[in-house]
Amino acid sequence: MRWVICALMAVAFAPSAYAGDFDVLRGPVPTYHWGGFYAGGQVGFSSANGNFTSATQSNLAYILRNTQINEDEGISNWSVLQPQTSTGAGNFGGFAGYNVEWQDIVLGLELNYNRVSLSTSTSGAEERTFFDSNNLPANHNYFYDVRAGAQASLQMTDIAQLRTRAGVEVSNYLPYTFLGFAVGRANYANTATVEYTAVDEPAVTNPPTTPLPDLAFGPVSQGQSQGNAYLYGISGGFGTDIGITPNIFLRGELEYIYFFPVDGIHVTVASARVGAGIKF
Repeated sequence: MRWVICALMAVAFAPSAYAGDFDVLRGPVPTYHWGGFYAGGQVGFSSANGNFTSATQSNLAYILRNTQINEDEGISNWSVLQPQTSTGAGNFGGFAGYNVEWQDIVLGLELNYNRVSLSTSTSGAEERTFFDSNNLPANHNYFYDVRAGAQASLQMTDIAQLRTRAGVEVSNYLPYTFLGFAVGRANYANTATVEYTAVDEPAVTNPPTTPLPDLAFGPVSQGQSQGNAYLYGISGGFGTDIGITPNIFLRGELEYIYFFPVDGIHVTVASARVGAGIKF
């Protein structure tokens, strides 16, 4: 009877012991299924930073094209505008993607779209005085008073992204990070104005040198604008999906997008958002 009892106990506990051994070999068994297709909606808040330092330099260069004063003093390279301004607004949109699950590692590809209303603008002016005697007759020296002004603005309305995601399953939580390619749609405009006066202050000579005529230029303005322009950039960030039921999850994430310059305007967008999704 003792041998029978021992044999029954061995048979009863052997499967669980073997299963434990196999769990060690194959890794932890996922407790929540993240693989497959999913889609959802989201809302959040975004802020845009626009660096317009070089936004109107091409306008200044056009106004002063083929002029000695620009070649000598580099007026078209002046940073007339403020380095940057920022503004914030709410956003809403949706997402859809596909996850591949391997043990507790989840990799995915996702399309993400947000409707935004981001406006950023700036204006500025700069005035400089200097002497310039290049290409003038001997003993002559013009004293210049140059004034430049500029305005620039950008309004972004849409942002779409193609993201790659990588996450680690922790119970029903999926903390993840992402890197993607972003496309933004925006309207922008910039304008520059230049004017100057110059008075000849000849060197002291005997007999006195007759001054050259006074000079006056402008004001002359030049601007450019474009509607529905496309901006391209890269995005990155991190977040967490939280499984509520086998097919429903919540999401929270932080995101940063850098857009490559368009006509001298550099734009970055930072966002925080929450959302909810369905797994199919």
